[in-house]
Parts: sequence; structure tokens; C-alpha cells
Amino acid sequence: MSKRLLQLLALLLTIGLFAAACGDDDGDSALGLVSSGTLTVCTDVPYPPMEFEDPDAEGGFTGFDIELMRAIADDLGLGLAVATPGWDAITSGLANEAGDCDISAASITITAEREENIDFSEPYFEGKQSLLVSDDSSASTLADLGAVAVQSGTTGEIWLQDNTPEGVEVVAFDDIGALYLALEAGDVDGVITDLVGNQGYADDTGGAKVIESYATDEFYGFAVQEEGAEDLLAAVNESLAKLQGNGTYDAIYAEWFPGA
Repeated sequence: MSKRLLQLLALLLTIGLFAAACGDDDGDSALGLVSSGTLTVCTDVPYPPMEFEDPDAEGGFTGFDIELMRAIADDLGLGLAVATPGWDAITSGLANEAGDCDISAASITITAEREENIDFSEPYFEGKQSLLVSDDSSASTLADLGAVAVQSGTTGEIWLQDNTPEGVEVVAFDDIGALYLALEAGDVDGVITDLVGNQGYADDTGGAKVIESYATDEFYGFAVQEEGAEDLLAAVNESLAKLQGNGTYDAIYAEWFPGA
């Protein structure tokens, strides 16, 4: 083979590799990812069993939301990274606008008010509110309590605005973890938040119990920035539907909610 032919073949190979690389970049560019090749997810922890830190887990985070997002990222051929900018930044859309993440997965209830600032995926989880009390509590209903803790800006707080019995004090906290600390300290008699969160806490500690649940017709969705993330949202919705259809979603759900 002549030297000239070898040079030509080498040139063609270089052009081919460059074109392939550009194709990969174009795919990432279409999704508008913060970091090429990686789906960066904002979440709010701790909120087991949906999302929480675990040093033994891949990337240091796990939970139903995280593992479902990991499966979606895998389906899209992407890695997964997790950021924790805070609940308000996530639900206001500031986290997406600031470039902290591509998408948020934090058990975010889909509401018309939130849709003014963020766009949601198709619903992926139906949630209920619930009442958690200490294991030694004799209360059987919300009306039996003196004070109940709730996280500010959540469905639980909204539900309590119309459903708080007379004589029950509502104490709002910014951080979900503070609700349980207040219960443990005896500062409140109960905690109202999503059923999955309260049940997860009860299962983990063994010192509390869920005594009531309340249907609120709420559904969780993944959140992206209001404008400019249309391609990413379409890709996530397509992947979510695929995982729901091929049994992957059910397998992840069964892992985190074996009794459901």
C-alpha cells in the first residue's frame, strides 16, 4: 500500500471520528445539559424513602426518586449527578435557572401555582398526606392533638388551611427534617406530610406510627425550567413511559414500597 494511500485512509478515519464526536455533542446540546454526558438532578434531602444520602449508594444518594431518575438517565445513555440547592430553589425554578441542575426530582406535587415557574413531566407517583405521631401516643385523629408540625410551602400546609380542627396549633418549618426533630423533642404532637415520608420515618425509627392518611388527589412530577427544556422534558417523558411499560418502574417501586 502506497504512502499516499495510507495518508488518505488516516485522513478519512480522523474525519469519521470527528463527525461521530460532533454527533454526540449535538445530542447533548439538544437536551441542554448542564454537564455533557450527565443528567444533573436537584433533590431535597432527607426524605426517605424517596431521596436521602447514603454513603454506600452510587453517587452518595438513593431512594425511589433517585433510582427512578438513575434508570431514566441510563435509558438516555447518560450518567447521573445529584445536587441539593434547597426546596425553595427547586420549586421556584431558581435552581434550574441558575444552572444547578437539568431536572428536579424531590417528590414535587404538581400544582397550577408551581407550573407558573417550572414545567412538569408526566405524573410518576400518586401521593397522600398523612398524620404521624409518636409510638406511645394515644391519639387516633388529628383533632386529638395539641400541635402539629408541617413543612412550609407543601401540600400538607395547604391541606391544613382548610382542615385544621379547632384547638390544634399548626407549626410550620422550612426543613423537612425539623418536623421530625420537633416530634422527637416533644415540641409538637404530630407531623403532617406525605404518606411515603412519614411511613419511611416510622419504618426507620420504630418509634412512631401513621394513624391517618388523607387523599388530596396529588401527583408528583419531575420539574424542569419553564422555557428552554422542551427537548429534555420530551426525552424524560418518553423514557418514563418506556420504564413503566417494560416493568422497570414496577421493580423500583417494589424495592422501596414492598408492602404497597
